[in-house]
Amino acid sequence: MDRDAVLAPNSGVPAPRRLTSLLCCALALSTWACSDSGDAKNVTTDDPVTGEWETLLTGDWTMPPGEEDYVCVRYTLEEDVYVRGLEAVNPLGTHHTFLASGEPSKPDGTAPCTVAEVHSNAIFGSGVGTAPIEFPKGVGMKIPAGRQLLLNLHLYNNQDSEISGTSGTRVLRVDKSDLEYIGDEVPAVNLDLDIPPGKETTIESSYTATAEMTLFAILPHMHKLGTHSKVTVESSIEGERVIHDAPYDFDLQLYYPVEPIRLAKGDKVRFDCTWMNTTSRTIHFGDSSDDEMCAIGLYRYPGK
Repeated sequence: MDRDAVLAPNSGVPAPRRLTSLLCCALALSTWACSDSGDAKNVTTDDPVTGEWETLLTGDWTMPPGEEDYVCVRYTLEEDVYVRGLEAVNPLGTHHTFLASGEPSKPDGTAPCTVAEVHSNAIFGSGVGTAPIEFPKGVGMKIPAGRQLLLNLHLYNNQDSEISGTSGTRVLRVDKSDLEYIGDEVPAVNLDLDIPPGKETTIESSYTATAEMTLFAILPHMHKLGTHSKVTVESSIEGERVIHDAPYDFDLQLYYPVEPIRLAKGDKVRFDCTWMNTTSRTIHFGDSSDDEMCAIGLYRYPGK
């Protein structure tokens, strides 16, 4: 265990501290916030399950003015962890956090890294405006013992002075016996972006289901020039359905619950991104807030 790590209360998982070279980028969440029309709506009629949020993994950081960087925090689990809710710890300066699990790739602890240094099984992304997400009753996520958590932190300090904070992820635990389905998150990203200057541009992208699944929440993601996102499910089981069609706000990036919809293998989720490029240059894909992205996080069950 990293000597600078502190054990999160009752979690059995240490929360590494003392990040020294750091980061920031954006994604976000809301606790069952909006339906397709933007009206408040729960995805289940069951009463919400309450519980105590626990720190899973966090890192302290300090970032000089006008700089951005990446640091990765790793910890290998000694026991299976089941969760039914995820919450961002994302103070000012946190452009994004991305938590995933996989086979241990490097020793546990903290170290400088790049945006490409991630594990294969996505768990949670967060950023500007992120609020908690809770899964439908009976659905949870399993992080197996022996898997290494990898928290990729992108920090960005646009202030005139040094800032510090603690970024990471908290969870709501759940007993395995209370779960009917094990879910996961799958990210879809379009890397081929050419957004011309001085005009509005919409680019259509898609994700193809690799197996039968039920989709229950989404997270559209763009950067500062993003103005609108639209998500359409083309299901051979339930037909075509627009599940999200709303303005996009970089400072309030939310997870949106949707009425659960089933997809067969080969069905598509189409996500359209719209930007207003107010700059004098063509904008391409990039992780910096001054570049752009067209991405979507899909929460589904069963997971792979």
